[in-house]
Amino acid sequence: MDETQVFEWALSVGLQDNEIRRQIDAGLITERDLRESARRAQSDILATARSEQETFEAVNPFAPFVLWAARIAVALVPVVAGLGFVLPFGWWWIVATVVTALVLFFLVAVDLWIPGGKRFLASYPNRARADWMFAMAERGVLPVLRAEVNSVDVTRGTTLPFTDSKGLFGGTPLVAHQRTLAGERLAELVRSVNGGSFALAGPRGVGKTNLLRAFCAGTYAVPDQPEDLTVLASAPVEYVPREFLLHLYAEICRAVIARGNAPHLVKAAKSGLVSIAYVQTRSNEVSGKYGFKGAEISLKRGDSMAGRAPTYPEVVNDFRAFVQALGRVVIAIDEIDRIGAGEQARRFLSELKAIFDIPGCYYLVSVSTEAQHDFELSGMGLRSVFDSSFDEVIRVDYLDFDLARRLLGRLVIGLPEQFAALAYVFSGGLARQLIRAARDVLRHKEGTTLSEVARTLANDELYRVCETTSDALTALDDPEGVTTLLRALMSRPVDLQGVYQGESKAVRELRDLAAARIRFLEVVVEIFTDGLDEVLLDDLDALARARRYVGSNPVTGLALLEEFSAAWTARPAPTRPPR
Repeated sequence: MDETQVFEWALSVGLQDNEIRRQIDAGLITERDLRESARRAQSDILATARSEQETFEAVNPFAPFVLWAARIAVALVPVVAGLGFVLPFGWWWIVATVVTALVLFFLVAVDLWIPGGKRFLASYPNRARADWMFAMAERGVLPVLRAEVNSVDVTRGTTLPFTDSKGLFGGTPLVAHQRTLAGERLAELVRSVNGGSFALAGPRGVGKTNLLRAFCAGTYAVPDQPEDLTVLASAPVEYVPREFLLHLYAEICRAVIARGNAPHLVKAAKSGLVSIAYVQTRSNEVSGKYGFKGAEISLKRGDSMAGRAPTYPEVVNDFRAFVQALGRVVIAIDEIDRIGAGEQARRFLSELKAIFDIPGCYYLVSVSTEAQHDFELSGMGLRSVFDSSFDEVIRVDYLDFDLARRLLGRLVIGLPEQFAALAYVFSGGLARQLIRAARDVLRHKEGTTLSEVARTLANDELYRVCETTSDALTALDDPEGVTTLLRALMSRPVDLQGVYQGESKAVRELRDLAAARIRFLEVVVEIFTDGLDEVLLDDLDALARARRYVGSNPVTGLALLEEFSAAWTARPAPTRPPR
């Protein structure tokens, strides 16, 4: 089947999903509307399917050849057995042939006649394709159908309904990616310039990896335009410049071969893979021999050539020449922020700059927030390796509630707005935490009230706050301060106001961090009650902002909580912050 046929099959599977079918049977939406919405998003779904197909083909690279090899083996069994009876090959030939025939017959019999048995000869190659097709339905079509169902009617309520949460546990699909300002800005730069290096800066968990994957999958591509060749690689924590460049070179060669570019480019890619994997050794030998009545003259000549591993500059030159011949290439390098923001990351970028500035080649690199800080300082004359490495640094910002709600709408059907707001507030606007918080919300039983869910989540986090603070206290050398704070953490309710006024700065800092996080939980429990009938976007964004600060800067976090409480008419201002 071609891509269009696979899409139609995946669409039919998606429409048979229990939750989707329940919405159709209830008359909330028609199957026709769902089909039209899926076809409008067909290009994005097919882009997801292509990326999934590459994954499954990588797992089973020899799958297409296994079926034919098995068929040929079965067909040759009677031929070989017949030759054993006709030709004088000996009894061992006949015995081996008969044993092989019996084994193959048994396998085919298991496949054809045992109930539930899979077809043995076709299982290996077809399994990879079947997995890909089901992934297209689960991770491509279903998120679009869920979003369409949720767009018809915004669900509100303070009682948790029955909701199928499997979309939250299968990994975030690429088609669930919500277009962001950072993604649009990046796409505009790639369209408008002839090559360059662009950095995506932002805190960990904000969605940089998902944005890179979506960009490489074609989410931001212009319709009816030729697709760019895209490669996504992860930066190693422990790196050797030459080894990483060879890895990048090999990934591009594999992408060219998989895409089926011009024959000369495919040939060059295959040659490149061979040169990367092996150090070639060539030898030739010419010899002569003459003998006469016991006397013998022998002439022998030989020479050999052993290749050597290319140096780093040679690898750079080969890489640049090969990539430039490909046309438009997008190379995404993820998780440089794992290396850190210190000297090691700077050395990595300094080495990587050797392959930048290739016409038609675009480098998209995820970096830490320090890179953006250094880039902005360049405007004041303070240049750094980050500034000299990138043409632009684009900030990937936190989610606002509207974007978070649309993201959850592609993963869950019928989640009331109040429960989505609770998950958003606990996430602090981080996409990764949003999925985790939504899972925590939906692990509660149907019929659980909003206040019960909020209290449960708050109590779970309170336990984690007390445990992590207690663990950190055990490493401090202040018996009096540690004992005092541990006793306060073990009491219920936990009240850290005025606890410990000693001289240990470390103890005071742990106390303030724990107190700020606990104060945030108190505000959440008092806001998310069963009487919450309206969700205000500005209030939610303010509370999520406070959530981000209470774990790192308690003074600022408490100030934001005070502002939020002052704006919330039903809430009194919080009491004095911890010292």
